[in-house]
Amino acid sequence: MLVVRKILFVGLLVVPVVSIAHHAVAGRYDSTKTTEVEGVVTSLLWRNPHVQVSMSVIGENGVTQDWSMATTSLSNMRRWQIGPNFIEVGDTIRVAGNPARVGQGLYIYNVLTSDGDEVLLGSTVRPRWTDQIIEMSASRRLGVGDISAPELGIFRIWSTPDNIPMLIPRDIGRTPSGRANLTEAALGAVDAFVWERDNPLQNCMKKGMPLIMEAPYPSTFTLDGENIYWHNEEYDTVRTIHMKSDVSAEGQSDSLLGHSIGHWENERTLVVTTTHMGWGHFDGQGIPASTAGLSVEHFTVSELGERLDYSMTFSDPENFIEPMTFKKHWVWYPDAKMNEYACSRQAED
Repeated sequence: MLVVRKILFVGLLVVPVVSIAHHAVAGRYDSTKTTEVEGVVTSLLWRNPHVQVSMSVIGENGVTQDWSMATTSLSNMRRWQIGPNFIEVGDTIRVAGNPARVGQGLYIYNVLTSDGDEVLLGSTVRPRWTDQIIEMSASRRLGVGDISAPELGIFRIWSTPDNIPMLIPRDIGRTPSGRANLTEAALGAVDAFVWERDNPLQNCMKKGMPLIMEAPYPSTFTLDGENIYWHNEEYDTVRTIHMKSDVSAEGQSDSLLGHSIGHWENERTLVVTTTHMGWGHFDGQGIPASTAGLSVEHFTVSELGERLDYSMTFSDPENFIEPMTFKKHWVWYPDAKMNEYACSRQAED
């Protein structure tokens, strides 16, 4: 049985925007190389944040090796409409992906199943072995929303297209333009940050504001009384947006998601101002955020309801010299669903 083929990155595998952008993945795996491994599946863990696969592989020296591998999240598979039944324990499969920087590990993007199907685990991943493929549905690949229900307005399930970049660029605190806008205190924090030691998301710890707004998983707005609730599948996060005209942030306690007050700028644009954000992190990669931070968000639904444009302007005088504005959008798929996130420490990577 052929076991391990190591191939330099020459464009055969295009790294998906969403998956490799994940900070832990980028730090643990070498995206400049591609490795192929063939073997028998010995265990599977279909959980968030990363599906885990273990394989028994016969090495080039004839010795059996145990490989531990990870791939995209279970939530991503659901939203791409790829079911989790394409491999089972005992199957002989071939996989390709980025090798771990240390040890026998792999972050998988391509899977050749025992039935001869090739599963593509990412929006921009290309086939390696066959044209008999399983990939995200056509609607998800195109990233174009449905225009059939404009009457729903903002109150529906929204999905992040896979062909757009992350809301907050990765390593912004280590680029010249990003560092130029950081205060001395923030620069010191970034330079002292060590991912393996300081990762604020390890052990399934929840994201806070503002980073939670880049979560790629389905989210929905609901109206309950006079308040609006934003619910994202990642960590089953729920933000309360207070809509009463006389509500005030004065005297509120600091919290993971802060205190949000909203108003309708017009019939299609919701403006939300958030203060008292107590998570302590801006991007989860070293840039801190103080409780003096202020977030102003605009959610604008298109006239036909197929798209929700979003912008967030974040200011924090303790860490940023000037406010920064970030933008993204969501689209509406009528068949999109919200699921329980159910983060597992065993599935962290």
